[in-house]
Amino acid sequence: MPEAPPRPPEPVSRRALLGRGAVLGGGALVLPWLAGCAAEAAAPRADLPALVGAIASEQNLIATYEAARSMNRSLAGRLDPVLAHHREHLDVLKRHYVPGSGDRADEGGAIPAPRASSVPRGGGVLVTLRDAEDRAAKERRAEAAKAGPGLAQLLASIGACEAGHAMRVKGDVPRVRSRSGADAVQKALAGEHAAVYGYGVLGARLQGPLRQTAKAVWNAHRARRDELIAILSGTPVAAAAVYELPVKVTSARSAARLAAALEDGLVPAYVALAGVSSPDLRAFAADGAQRAMARSAAWLSKAGAPAPRDAFPGLPSSALSPHGESDE
Repeated sequence: MPEAPPRPPEPVSRRALLGRGAVLGGGALVLPWLAGCAAEAAAPRADLPALVGAIASEQNLIATYEAARSMNRSLAGRLDPVLAHHREHLDVLKRHYVPGSGDRADEGGAIPAPRASSVPRGGGVLVTLRDAEDRAAKERRAEAAKAGPGLAQLLASIGACEAGHAMRVKGDVPRVRSRSGADAVQKALAGEHAAVYGYGVLGARLQGPLRQTAKAVWNAHRARRDELIAILSGTPVAAAAVYELPVKVTSARSAARLAAALEDGLVPAYVALAGVSSPDLRAFAADGAQRAMARSAAWLSKAGAPAPRDAFPGLPSSALSPHGESDE
């Protein structure tokens, strides 16, 4: 990993950077929401297994967190914000279930009763909960490949939130055999270009294990960049010579904050990419959102900063409810 990339005389302004889609700080990216959830006002039958699986999973996570909280009351302050996220997830998923239509058992859409996982007393509870979050994130990735575009984006966002809770994503990156010229692929690639640049900058301020971590992530972003270039059926967007970064790096702590900002900027791009038509590319996109959110949470922890607070990272509020439905 380079100590620090050279700085040509004319840097790209932050406004220009955001306009090109290489977002570094959040929701400024204009996303191709593929009509959001408007086309899913009646939750197509093909979506039902994925939707019901996600609802059941969130119910089980809520039950598990409630059990953990009652057994380990000293952890309430740490568990309550995460529990609130899962309650928000469940509420929004149920809006997509078409309120007032019963349990849709005739379409294979009956929702099972909540079931809590076994939770130990004492210090092992947090490890158990993080393992549960990691499993849930994997399930959201698989469901995103099976759902329609709008629901897939919602599932990708929820999975990213769960990966942030776990602060890790296990397993290999899903293989992609499809090719696409979608603008969403270009925007994800632009974000990866910026991440590769930013990690080169921040790596010069880190030492020891943190530097090795940053180098490993730098290489992972280079691999993602190359994968996106291979996926594109058109001319790939080129990397800028230099980027104006959202955090000035002066110390190890500010380097960690910059790393978190770089990862945060990738989440909306990958959530948007989950709305393309190819199932393998949707799974790849959901995985990308999860890895970015997990890294962001881990870097924030290293910087001594609060954990991410958004229950639906990378997803605009307009995508939270199917259009034309009540919120019963």
